[in-house]
Amino acid sequence: MNRCGWKAAGAGWLAVLLAAAPALAADDPIAMEEKVGPGAITAARIELKAHGQFQRSLPPDAMTADAKLPKPLEVDVQTRIVYRERLLPGPKRRSVRLVKQAASAINGEIRPTARELRPELSLLVAERRDADGSATVFSPAGSLTRGELELVEGLGDTLCLLDLLPETPVAKGKPWDVRKTALWAITGYDSVTSSTMKGEVESTTGDEVRVTIRGEVKGLVLGAEGAMTCDGFLTFDRKAGMITALELNRTESRRPGEIEAGLELKSTLTIVRRGGLEAPAELSDAAVAALSPEATPSRLLLQLIAPDGRYNLLHDRSWHTHWDDRKLVVLKKYAEGRVKAQCNLVYGPDAPKGKHQDVQEFERDVRRALKDRIDHVIGGGEVPGDADGGFRWKLGVQGMQGDLGVVWYYYLLASPRGEQLMATFTMADSDAGAFGGEDETIVGTLQWNDPPLASGR
Repeated sequence: MNRCGWKAAGAGWLAVLLAAAPALAADDPIAMEEKVGPGAITAARIELKAHGQFQRSLPPDAMTADAKLPKPLEVDVQTRIVYRERLLPGPKRRSVRLVKQAASAINGEIRPTARELRPELSLLVAERRDADGSATVFSPAGSLTRGELELVEGLGDTLCLLDLLPETPVAKGKPWDVRKTALWAITGYDSVTSSTMKGEVESTTGDEVRVTIRGEVKGLVLGAEGAMTCDGFLTFDRKAGMITALELNRTESRRPGEIEAGLELKSTLTIVRRGGLEAPAELSDAAVAALSPEATPSRLLLQLIAPDGRYNLLHDRSWHTHWDDRKLVVLKKYAEGRVKAQCNLVYGPDAPKGKHQDVQEFERDVRRALKDRIDHVIGGGEVPGDADGGFRWKLGVQGMQGDLGVVWYYYLLASPRGEQLMATFTMADSDAGAFGGEDETIVGTLQWNDPPLASGR
């Protein structure tokens, strides 16, 4: 066939192709549905860069009725998590993740803080909760710290992104309301009170659809009220059937709460995803088949490692770190929309090796500290637990704090080396029944470390 013949044939084939796949009209509805199925391997990089002001809390011993909060401090935050992910079969939206990097750095006028995920916990399981759109993440290899959990469970979670997409095909220029179940992944709010967040198709280029995302969300983070405006975009690959990128500029104002600090932040959340990858050994068929992905209560426990690494213990996820330094750690239990208990952990003077403070002297110290607030002692005695936890003695006291009936559980804890720690659990007496023996459960997991562990935070 001569050159003219090839040219004519090419023109004919082009006409056939155009007839078979007509161009998408500007007002034609566009279907966008996440189609990544079980067994598929994807990669994700999620980054947050933020700058603004951080409203510090007062130390617990300085929180009086007439105390004034310190002036806000400038803060810079950078976080990054990079992982490969394999979706699991079944009715739950669940995946196994191999984390390549998970780290954060907080700088500015506050105490510099750097966190990273310990390598031995790099294989994670993530499970979507349908009720509010959030996700639960844990490591089958061991308990995460609160700091590690904040790195791997939160903004931009890839199991949650699909709810940013419209539920039905939409035409260009026709906005839709972003589902509330998508908002946890882009705001971090555990409760949403109102939202004007909308998506709208901006343009299409080949298989890529660019969608604008903008609006305001008001909600709560552990009871602290916040409002956030978002303005950005996502890209959806129709051929791959997945969101491949998201970039959101966020402006947030959050009031201080009983646990969370106040914030005035401008930030950018960036997500990049790609699919069609080969499975690394940790995500192979054999490795996943040998893995139990169930989120059992023991797997969801968090590990508290003391700031100086001298001790560690386990607690459930309702306990949140409110204050921590080398002298004092304060945990607060948040459930059903309020703080229900508090735990203070403070070092006492060292005793000789293998010794501890006399328990009768300990009780006298407690009575002197409470003074006329004490009503009566409600029990005490030695508490069993891990052999590495040393000596544990409990004293229960009931009394009044102003007009409120209060229960205190005091613990004298001593390591085999003579290090001493006092743990104090405080709650309203109306909450003591439901609290049960949670204090003994937590104290029973205490371990003293020699040499001290890294903080893991």
